[in-house]
Amino acid sequence: MPDINLTIDGHKMTVPAGTLIVEAAKTVGIEIPVFCYHHKLDPVGACRLCLVDFSPGPPRPQTACTTPVAEGMVVRTQSAMAVQARADILEFELVNHPLDCPVCDKGGECPLQDFTFRHGYPTSRIDGPRLHFRKPIPLSPNIALDRERCVLCYRCTRYYDEIAWEQELTVGERGVQSFITSQFDQPLQSIFSGNIIDLCPVGALTSRVWRFESRPWDMAHTESVCSKCAVGCNVTMWQRRGQLVRITSRENDDIDEGWICDRGRFDYTDVNDPSRLRTPMIRGARATWADAFAATAAGIKGKGAKLGISLPADLTNEEAYLFRRLLDGPLKGAKVKMHGRTAIPAPAGAGRAPGAIPEKTLRIREIDDARVIVVVASDIENDVPIVDLRVKKAVSKRGAKLIVVHSDGVDLDRDPHTVHIRNEKGSAAAEVRKLASHELLKNPGGPVAILFGDGHGSEDIHELATACGDLAEKVGGKEMPLYRATNERGALELGVAGWDSLDDVTALLSWGPPPTAGIPKSVRFLTAWDHLPRPEYAKAAVLLPATTFAERQGSYTNLEGTVQFLRPPIAANPPLKEAWEALTELGIALGLNLDYAGIFPIQREAAARVRALAALAQAPSPEPQPAPVLVGPAHP
Repeated sequence: MPDINLTIDGHKMTVPAGTLIVEAAKTVGIEIPVFCYHHKLDPVGACRLCLVDFSPGPPRPQTACTTPVAEGMVVRTQSAMAVQARADILEFELVNHPLDCPVCDKGGECPLQDFTFRHGYPTSRIDGPRLHFRKPIPLSPNIALDRERCVLCYRCTRYYDEIAWEQELTVGERGVQSFITSQFDQPLQSIFSGNIIDLCPVGALTSRVWRFESRPWDMAHTESVCSKCAVGCNVTMWQRRGQLVRITSRENDDIDEGWICDRGRFDYTDVNDPSRLRTPMIRGARATWADAFAATAAGIKGKGAKLGISLPADLTNEEAYLFRRLLDGPLKGAKVKMHGRTAIPAPAGAGRAPGAIPEKTLRIREIDDARVIVVVASDIENDVPIVDLRVKKAVSKRGAKLIVVHSDGVDLDRDPHTVHIRNEKGSAAAEVRKLASHELLKNPGGPVAILFGDGHGSEDIHELATACGDLAEKVGGKEMPLYRATNERGALELGVAGWDSLDDVTALLSWGPPPTAGIPKSVRFLTAWDHLPRPEYAKAAVLLPATTFAERQGSYTNLEGTVQFLRPPIAANPPLKEAWEALTELGIALGLNLDYAGIFPIQREAAARVRALAALAQAPSPEPQPAPVLVGPAHP
């Protein structure tokens, strides 16, 4: 389609056909205020705040969020008619709004505050009685609703309908009595519910985890990557006085499109746990790091010791690289198991075995353009949540056809047109081999995306990976292995993330949460490396304090193979040691010559030796974090 030429407030511009006026105005820095409009949701023109005046056109204000540009259009956002219309709308929006900005969590980053200042009348002409509601209303353990603040933009309900495919929110009553409510007054259950907090343009929907904790101006924020699964969603972490107080989404269209799941948004309070481990312990007594490493080295290399190592799901590439050096040296022969990982094989080039994953796998963004999507042996809502939203987008907004091969019901069954093949557990590969002749795949009419998991251990994963690879070749599609653990792909490319059984080990180095099956009964010596005291570690010979995801430098490789860098919002203050430093000192205690002045030499060395980690050579230098402005007393 040809580009369109138009003028907005005297600015001549050319934009693609179909562009909405509100988006065209952004290209030249012109603000058209919006409440209901959001670039990831379908436009509805519900709030009417984006009224502008344009010609040729009717002699009355029109909504910029629903009107596409036209050739020769002249838009006036500052005409007397447009200015008055927006001020009138704001006056109505504020009819029932309480004057509680000083105690509202949205204060300081609230579009309603900003638009009222820039576009509203200085005083209201309406002095009638206001609607009042019980407040706050707990929509879930994580989300509170203040109905009096709501401007009925319907972003939250539209998000549930369009993006999450769930009907947990609705509108109660009608007309001036309308209000947002949960269906049948039931708590929100969706793993994607927290996104409505970011979407809400006022203080109606707020986080109960963060409520009354801080203000935007007394926090410092850091751009980083979520550590809760293998998708690698981009997030912003907010710290105040050395504590992690909030996590919000950060839009990266290649990966997350600005959405994060509730695990990534709300599961951070353990970072601030007052019971955090801070110093090493040997047999229950405080010890130095040097003594703790010496005791660990003696215990795991003792005579007849059969060593097992349990690794956390969020092991970074740099930490995995150092572990690889230990496994090639003093810890050679140790059994290794990563917490929460799948049984999916390593990518090609990382010790390729039968059924190994092709080096060039499907990218998350490529799901958008798929005409047929095949999801095998995974309920992606739980395994890789934001990929679930990407698949839903391709189906509902792009018309993709969906085939699911899974033994149980899954979240994607919400679409009545989903072709769900319910296989017997262990037979997914056999069903995949039949799919080449399926009606939807005989002539897909475009790209085919094949996403497969491991059935949480129920499938022969090498056979399934081979079957999916064969299907991709037959139908001209691409595969995506659905790794679950945060940096599972990075660890696999380094040859670290094993799938060994720890049942018969006699010495165990357990990093992070205890092994899923618990501490093996055969273990006679245990070194636990964690940030929290846990009952399973009560009898550990050595206890090492660990940093959390909020104090960690390094990088993760997500399930598609993209390397992304972490920026810690909180410093690992002594006596805590960052993991790369602790691993270096442990290696020295074990007799390995490791000498790194910081994390950047590790990254450069890993980039030179491991092709999949070449991106580490371009690691960004750490940016100095601005000190938060401290206002008022120590606690709000």
